[in-house]
Amino acid sequence: MEFIAQDISARQARLLAHLAAERSHLLLMLEGLDESALASEPISGDWTASTLLAHLAYWEAFAAGQLGEPADGRRNPNRPLGASTIDARNAALRAQFADLPFTEAVAMLQKERRGFLLALGQYPDEALRREESRPGRRLMSRKWATWPYRHDAEHAAELARWRQSRPPLDPSRRVIHRALLRPLLGLSQQEFLTLAALLPADERETRPLDGEWTLKQIIGHLIDYERLGVIALKAIAAEREPAYGEMIPDFDAFNNSRGSAWAEMLWNEVWANYRATRRALLLITETLPDDALARPFLAPWSEMTTACGYLLDMAQHQREHADALRRALGLPRNQQL
Repeated sequence: MEFIAQDISARQARLLAHLAAERSHLLLMLEGLDESALASEPISGDWTASTLLAHLAYWEAFAAGQLGEPADGRRNPNRPLGASTIDARNAALRAQFADLPFTEAVAMLQKERRGFLLALGQYPDEALRREESRPGRRLMSRKWATWPYRHDAEHAAELARWRQSRPPLDPSRRVIHRALLRPLLGLSQQEFLTLAALLPADERETRPLDGEWTLKQIIGHLIDYERLGVIALKAIAAEREPAYGEMIPDFDAFNNSRGSAWAEMLWNEVWANYRATRRALLLITETLPDDALARPFLAPWSEMTTACGYLLDMAQHQREHADALRRALGLPRNQQL
């Protein structure tokens, strides 16, 4: 399998990465909530986590429908909605999804994101810049292309205010609903790899991107920590303490020694390792029961964590290196079409 598509533009990459980043940020706000709280506790105005995700899914599908008209020439039945119509529709959504199980809400969100990305994929750069005529007003296609991440950011800000009133989370006993683990790992990977695709193939092993590290070394660095995660989670699945072979008393020393080792490897070998390690991490995650995901153990850096905590760290790790790529490539942090 090839690395990733090389025909993506900087504008498209920024947009896709920003969509992933805002969705990750919102979902991370749900850390620490159990099934009952996710389904019944108001967390964003009148919305529970379940109804909020269904709400986001509905409006993302709406945005995908709006994108469909200029892309394929169909007459789109959707028209700009007034505030009262939006309020009424949101109230109806809250009632419709009041009893929706959280796992089904996550599935809806994932489904509509896939649909939105398919619709977005029909748009070349010039279409995203082009102004579209609508009865009574003029809209930009980019309004609908950027709508999901702006909508996510709006509700994430509400969730951040809500979290301030709650007790702080214990960093050694992190838990999050298992239905969110795979989406969070996927979103952070999408953010990182989409930006990495902007680097020409002949610069992956030579161009310094993060200090003196090349893209090949950064990917190897990600592998190192995910591989330790596979060791840890396999041990937890077997109900024993992880045996890492070596601990990490000094992050800089460990990272520098491993960075040199990855520099000596071929690109295809590093990329194959990255894919295989991520597959192994996801596979063992799927097999862990809920109590194992929340069981504390010693991380390789001699701090207590949980399987949930380790996986969330891996998601955050990819996001941190995505930001480093933005800086190295001279891209703005926020999407600007």
